[in-house]
Formats: sequence, C-alpha cells, structure tokens
Amino acid sequence: MTESDLIREEIAELEAQIFRIKGSMNRADNGVKLKKLAVVTRLRDRCNRSLAAAERARGGQA
Repeated sequence: MTESDLIREEIAELEAQIFRIKGSMNRADNGVKLKKLAVVTRLRDRCNRSLAAAERARGGQA
C-alpha cells in the first residue's frame, strides 16, 4: 500500500465516524458530541491536506 492509500483509508474511517456522530445526535445535550465532531472533522481535513501533498510529491517524482 502506498502512503496515499493509507491516508484514503484513514479519511474513510473518519468520515464514517462523522456520519455516526451526526446520526446519534438528537435534541438532548450534545455538547460532548459537538466537540468530538469538531475534532474528528479537523483531523479529516488535515488528512485531506496530507493526501493532496502526498499526491503532489508523488506526481513530482514521476
């Protein structure tokens, strides 16, 4: 597996976590879930930036 493949796998898992958190939210106090959602979303965004950088670096080597 390449670095890009591993990052894509991590992104898929993070997106699944985001989906589950959003799906479990209801009208009850969601402060903890909102904080966790923010953290997971930021992590996914960092992974997306890392993926883009890895693909640019790989394209530069070809």
